Amino acid sequence: MASQNDHFASIDIGSHTIRLLVARSNEKLEIYPLRLERRITRLARNFQEGQTLKTPGIRESLRVLEEYAGILKCHGVSDVACGATGVVRKAGNGEEFLAEVRQKTGIAAEILSETSEALLSAKGVLSVIPRTEGYILSFDLGGSSTEFLLLDTRREKPLWHTSVFIGAATITERFLSEDPPPLEAVSRAVEAIQDALAPVFQAIGSILPAPPTPFPLQVVGTAGTATTLAAMNLKMTDYCPSRINGLPLTENWLTATIEHLVRSTLALRREIPGLEAGREDIIPAGALIVREILRGLKQTHLIVSDAGLLEGLLLDLIEKKYGRPQALVSPLTWRMQKG
Repeated sequence: MASQNDHFASIDIGSHTIRLLVARSNEKLEIYPLRLERRITRLARNFQEGQTLKTPGIRESLRVLEEYAGILKCHGVSDVACGATGVVRKAGNGEEFLAEVRQKTGIAAEILSETSEALLSAKGVLSVIPRTEGYILSFDLGGSSTEFLLLDTRREKPLWHTSVFIGAATITERFLSEDPPPLEAVSRAVEAIQDALAPVFQAIGSILPAPPTPFPLQVVGTAGTATTLAAMNLKMTDYCPSRINGLPLTENWLTATIEHLVRSTLALRREIPGLEAGREDIIPAGALIVREILRGLKQTHLIVSDAGLLEGLLLDLIEKKYGRPQALVSPLTWRMQKG
């Protein structure tokens, strides 16, 4: 049984970044974030489906996780939830990589199934956005995969979910590696994105009622591409999650931003306020995927959530520790002041 002095942590081993969240919780079901870290490791660099993780990405990821292990010890963390996604799930040596993580850091990481990743991401998203009536499509866009989950706020369980092996890093490496990329390559990237997403739109169209419907669809995006685009929209030099949560991004703004990005060199992109260092090469591909999601769903805008898988992992961990049911909408409440 947890006490009010227990510290918890979650770690998200993604295809492009590894993130850490340390927090304190109490029996009033309040969570006080204490530390948030993010490191770009590019575990998916040069990865193609069916292949193995490459040595440079493994070494950098192990270095970061060893750093995180020190942070966990410093904060006296009692419980850790560590989930690996996308590229680790697909890689032939994913389990071997996580075994090495356990050996060198003591962190017991596990590969999340597509279903678990989608549910935990949505759990994190729903914990920070206002509760509205209607259908919600949550998407978690990572470096090598994108998870979709369709919800009806009148129901406790999701209506549908899937994972598509397409992400900001994989599209960049296949089509947009030149600096800047030729417009022909951008067109090929758009076609590949549309082909990959077509089954998603077909499935959603078969589930949602035909218009007009009294319950509109709200599209919510999370993870690095969505939050970076939101920071760029706000020209945010000092990242602030509370300003990101609930921010709308329109298709028109995305199109204008994409046109600017694909015509800019990497050096010029690095000067864009809000564009996180290390994402300047993959952000055009990420923005293209987000825009094609909106177009395929015939939506004019999406809502951005800073919270996602990392927060969902932490919520799920604390609920289990307190013996609470694992609900999609968590009874836990975030408290932004540090405890």
